[in-house]
Amino acid sequence: MDLGSVGLLNDRDRELIVMLAKGYTTTRIARELHLSRYTVAEWISKLLDRFSCSNRSQLVAYSYAHRLLHVGIWPPSASSAIS
Repeated sequence: MDLGSVGLLNDRDRELIVMLAKGYTTTRIARELHLSRYTVAEWISKLLDRFSCSNRSQLVAYSYAHRLLHVGIWPPSASSAIS
C-alpha cells in the first residue's frame, strides 16, 4: 500500500521524514524550515502517533517499509518520495 497516495502524508511531512532519515536534530530541522524547535517537536510527535511509532528511527524505517520513501536511494530526498 502506498500510504502517501491516500493522503496520509503531504509533501511537508515527507520533507520532515527525509530530514529525520538524514539524522537532522530537531534544532537543525527548525533552523532549515524557519520554524520553532517546539513546533518541529510537536510535528514529529504527531507523525509518531499517526503511524504508531515509538521513536524517530522507527518512523524512518516505517516510511521505507511502507514505500513513503524509496528504498535504495541515499541520501533520501523529498522529491524521491513516492507521490
